[in-house]
Amino acid sequence: MKVAITGSIACGKSLIINYLLTKNYEVIDADKIGHQILENNDVKKQILSEFGKEILTDHTIDRKKLGGIVFKDKSKLEKLNQITHPKIKEIIINKFSEAKNIIFLDMALLYEINFNNIVDKVIVVHVEKETQLIRLMERNNFSKEEALRRINSQMTSKEKSKLADFVIDNNGSKEDSYLQMDKILEVLKG
Repeated sequence: MKVAITGSIACGKSLIINYLLTKNYEVIDADKIGHQILENNDVKKQILSEFGKEILTDHTIDRKKLGGIVFKDKSKLEKLNQITHPKIKEIIINKFSEAKNIIFLDMALLYEINFNNIVDKVIVVHVEKETQLIRLMERNNFSKEEALRRINSQMTSKEKSKLADFVIDNNGSKEDSYLQMDKILEVLKG
């Protein structure tokens, strides 16, 4: 069974992923794949052609420079996604085909890029927007404006929750979130 774990930025998705890893579940990290494909020659060429050589640092695509461009301009973000998402999807599907048991996909933008159609079930990790904003500002040392720009570039946590098969309310304690995940695992194992 292929299960996606998603949630908007700074909602606590990593808390749940790390918990699953301690229980020895297999997790595919879509962000890690996204970082790795920036080194893929075809992908790199297309990105440089679109965004210019000023996004390079020591012949490597500087994700911070690239992020500074795409999070200020939705059309540029869409262009980057058109370049990277087909390759990311291909890698994820290959990893799914190798799975023997329940396999989890850690992917923040699951719904935004329509990857929900490649999984069997979706779990959304949810927090209220005020909590999300505070966590993101603290975690990434962002100004309120920068944090809101990142949050607003994604579907809201409430919208994602409406589409999910399961929702973990991460407004409480870690232990409370773990208990919710344990109940979901019982259902998934059926």
